[in-house]
Formats: sequence, C-alpha cells, structure tokens
Amino acid sequence: MDYEVFGGVSVEESNNIAQVFLESVRRLTNKEVIIYSDLSNSRDRFSRQLANNYELWLAYYGNYNEIAEVETSWENWIGIQYTDRGTVAGVNGSVDRDLYTESIFLSDTNSIPEIENQVQNFNTNTQDYIVQRGDTLSEIALKFGTTVQELVEINKIANPNLIFPGQVLKIITNSTINGQETRATGSIIYTVQRGDTLSQIAQNYGVSVAHIVEINDIQNPNLIFPGEKLRITESNSQTLNPILQNNYYTVQRGDTLSKIALKFNVTVSYLVNLNGIRNPNLIYVGQILKIR
Repeated sequence: MDYEVFGGVSVEESNNIAQVFLESVRRLTNKEVIIYSDLSNSRDRFSRQLANNYELWLAYYGNYNEIAEVETSWENWIGIQYTDRGTVAGVNGSVDRDLYTESIFLSDTNSIPEIENQVQNFNTNTQDYIVQRGDTLSEIALKFGTTVQELVEINKIANPNLIFPGQVLKIITNSTINGQETRATGSIIYTVQRGDTLSQIAQNYGVSVAHIVEINDIQNPNLIFPGEKLRITESNSQTLNPILQNNYYTVQRGDTLSKIALKFNVTVSYLVNLNGIRNPNLIYVGQILKIR
C-alpha cells in the first residue's frame, strides 16, 4: 500500500481506511501485503497497531545504516528505497534504487484466486408515491423505511428541501440478490459516510452495535467503509438475538484491556484471543471488542 495523499483526513481516519484496504487486499488475494511509506508518515501518520500487523517498505534517502536510531512506529523495515537518482544501463533518466531483505518476498507462489462476482441477478422492486401537501422527504423516507439520501439518488432530486404536491417519487420496496431478499419495507438502509464508526451509527439510530453486526453479518465491526450500505431496522427487539445484546464493547478514553477484562469478568488473554489482538497494550478509542 502506497498511501501518500491524505486530503485533510485525520490520523485516526487514515489509519482506519488503511486497515480496511489492507485487510481487503489480503483477504481477496490470500497474499501478505506491506506498507510503503516515507519516514515522516511512518513516524507521525501510521499507528503502531498497523505496524504490528504489516511490514514496512521505507523510502529514506539518508544513511539507511543509521535508520535503526530513527524513531518510527516500526522497529525495523524489510525493504528500503534509498535513492530516486539511480542509474540503470539502457534506461533513460533516474530510477529508484532499493535494498530488500528476504522477508519482503512472497514464499507463496500460487496464483491470485479469481474474484467471483458477489452481486448477480440483482432485482429491485419499486413503487410510485405521489407527494401530498405537507409532505417532506424525511417523512416519506421514514414512512417507507428508506433514507432521504436514497430517495434523492434514485429520483435525481437536486434539492431535497424542494418537493411539491403531485410529484411522483420512485420508492424501493425490496431488493433481491442471488435469490435472497436483502431489504424489506420497514427497514432503514444507511450508507456509511467518511468518518463513521459502527458505534456512532448504532447510537444515532438507537440500536446496539450487536444488532447491526448480526443483521448485516459483519465479520469485523471495526471495519466499515464509506459507501457500504447497512440495514438498520426500526426495532432491534424484533430481530436481535437477546444473547448478543451485550456481546460487544466500544473502547472509551482511558480504557486498558485489563480494565475491560475486569469489567466483564473475563481474562485479558481471553479478549486477546477472541479479538485477534496482536499487542494487548495497543487498543484505541472507538475500537469495538467482542466480549462473549
């Protein structure tokens, strides 16, 4: 991963985005991935949590023999780009030059598996709704279990505050993917925005994190990404398995893994194993931990 332009995204946001991207690539390719970074970002941008999970290919044009004395989130690198002014016979202009350790090379020589199309035979059922006097888009969205954003998109509404009596709106009532219904009237479909966390979304809709995790079959509640669509029903008591209600905990400021373990009467090693935590001393505010 070569992540150099952050566009005003916060350090926490950029680390979350990097985590989602790296895990997705690793999952889809069955290959290990690494982070390519300059010295500044490896020190000030990328977290120790990322460093514990992914190796570093460093761009550093100083004396790389002394790089061990420079503080970064990583203890060492497995590849280093030490110049962009190298020369190679037969190549016009300057080239990068790198020094690699054996760790940077993949031992797995199997080809990358083909990615199957996860969305096939997509079918969406719609109905027309005629706007009545006094209607607002938010009221219509609530009535049909959809969102203002979805109504705006499918009806190409330029100004969501301007609808008028007699206007005909398309309403998605349910969708079918691969023969399975993925949406039903009475549900709210939320599109994840930049900076969202699952705990924030749950709080906004008055449901639990466990509820959203269960009905969307989310494997890692710390990994959601902008554009992802989540189903959020209006009442979690109708669909949520009561056993799951206290299954997740959102890390608060000042928390440590030992404090959380004590709070829920479990051991630190239990939480480490259950959540696949590499370093029990590194948890972050907003992180969602599975408890039981």
